[in-house]
Order: sequence, then C-alpha cells, then structure tokens
Amino acid sequence: MALTTEASRYRPSAIWQLRLSLFMATYVLGASALYPEVFYTSALIYSHKFLVGIPVLFIGGVCCAALIHGRRQPVRYALDLAQGRWRGCLLVLLFFFASLTAFSTYKIAIPSVVPYYADNWLADVDEWLHGMPPWEIVHKLDSNNWSSVVFNSYEVIWFYQWFGTILFVSLWSDEIARIRYLCAAALTLSVLGTVLALALASVGPVYYHHFVGVDRFHGLNAALDRLDHSYMVREPAAYLLKAYQSGRPSLGGGISAMPSMHVAFAVLNAYLLSSINRWLGVLGWTFAALILYGSVFTGWHYAVDGYASIVVVSVIWWTTGRLVRE
Repeated sequence: MALTTEASRYRPSAIWQLRLSLFMATYVLGASALYPEVFYTSALIYSHKFLVGIPVLFIGGVCCAALIHGRRQPVRYALDLAQGRWRGCLLVLLFFFASLTAFSTYKIAIPSVVPYYADNWLADVDEWLHGMPPWEIVHKLDSNNWSSVVFNSYEVIWFYQWFGTILFVSLWSDEIARIRYLCAAALTLSVLGTVLALALASVGPVYYHHFVGVDRFHGLNAALDRLDHSYMVREPAAYLLKAYQSGRPSLGGGISAMPSMHVAFAVLNAYLLSSINRWLGVLGWTFAALILYGSVFTGWHYAVDGYASIVVVSVIWWTTGRLVRE
C-alpha cells in the first residue's frame, strides 16, 4: 500500500516533466527549423557564456544553500546537495539555455515577420489610461540618487534575480513546485515573449523617433539626458539598434517592447516567493513594482506593456497551479 501511495504521488510530476520537455522541444526545434542561421549563431554566442556560467552558478548556489541550511556542517551539506541534485540542476540549466536561445531567435526575427506597427496606438492607449504620458508621472521623482536605484535595479539586479531564481528552482527539493514554476516560466517565455510580442510588434519609447519618425518622446529623452546614470540605458539601446541594423545575431539581441519580459519575470518570481514565505513575497512584489516603474522610467516600455505582462503571467501562474497539482 505504501509503495502504491508513493508511486501515485510522483506520477503527476513525471507526466508534467514529459509534457514540459515536449513543449520546450517543440519551441526550440521550431526556432531552429524556421531560422536555422540565427538559431545556431545565437546558440554559439550563448554557449560561451553558459560554459563558464553554469559551473559558477551551480557552485555558487550550492555554497549559498550550505551557508543558509548547513548549520554546523556546511561542507557536508554542500557535498550531499551537489551529489544529489547535480543532474537535475544541469537539466534545468540546459533547458534554460535552449529556451533562451530559441526566445532570442524568435525575437530577432519579429520584424521580418511583422513590421513594427503598434507603437503609435500603444502610446495613445498609455496617454488615455493615465490622462498624460506615463513617463511624465514617473519622472516627477527625478534625482540622480533615485535614478541610480532604478537603473541598477532594472539593468543589473533584475538579471541576478532571474538567473538566481532559475538556479534556486533547479536545486529545489519540492518537485511539484519546481515543475509548476518551470511550466509557468516556459509559458511566459513562449506566450508573452514570442506570440504576444509578434502579435503586437513594437519598439518602445526609446526607439520611437527612429522607427516611427515622430519625436513624440523628446521630453522623456531630455529627462533621461539630465540624469548621470542614463548611460545604463543609452549604451544598451545603441548596442541593440546597431545589432538590428547589422542584421547579425548578438548576445541579447532583438528589439521588442510589448509585452515587458522584465515585468513578466519579476511578477512570476514574486508569485513564486509568495508561495514560499510571506516576507519573501513582500520583497518579490516590491521588486516587481520597482521593475514596472523602471520599465517606464527608462523608456524601454509603455506602461501598458507591463500591465499586459502582469495580467497574462497571473493567468499562467493560476493555471499551472491548478493543472500541475492535480
């Protein structure tokens, strides 16, 4: 009886692991089949980062877990964790590498499938919802100290949270919770980052003048130029535009505003943290709010880009919770 109960407990997670694998295999193989040159070039670019990054992430994650949970025997805890979870961790990080490569491939291909067309009406909707351009609202708090917090949170800390959460999940002993998060992350990447980005092809305020030909965001650009840390936006924006103009794949390449993937994953991670601990949830949602604010402050996004991300990710989190735990 005990054996039957134990087997039935893990059968759902095994089924969902298979479903997740098939879903992501389709997503990745689709990118490689539709855009083989872009996909394989991107894979080579990302592989150089991951060959160094995966061991560093794994060792760093194990050491952090040992310091937090190892108590009197952190070395023994670290060794046991590494021995018990290295295969699962490696599979999750490989899944992350493959899906990120496919995501970048689809993102780079957007203008070749659908011309950037949605910026004008997205900006109109933004102004209609808020009664004024949202960037004017968020830039009422302008100061170099505050802008440093916003820019660093958006351009630096967000990436640490994203990679750190993937690493944490890969080492997590709660199998059902791990599968739920990975399914939600896969849907976030594919549904928001690919399908919705393709359906609402747009470039965002930072590129509005270049692609639309109207200097609608002159005030936003002037506000950014007055801030000492605006180079944290200007430099990556110039890098992405140069990559777009060259037509060659590059690390993090591709221009797409709607929806905001920064907001999407910050919200997804906030849901995850809330499911673990109330105070972690408070930190997660505070950070997600800051990223939503920063998406408009930096000029990368319209406010509605973030709102759409929040709605869709909320539906994804609720749906995966209902399905995976059944």
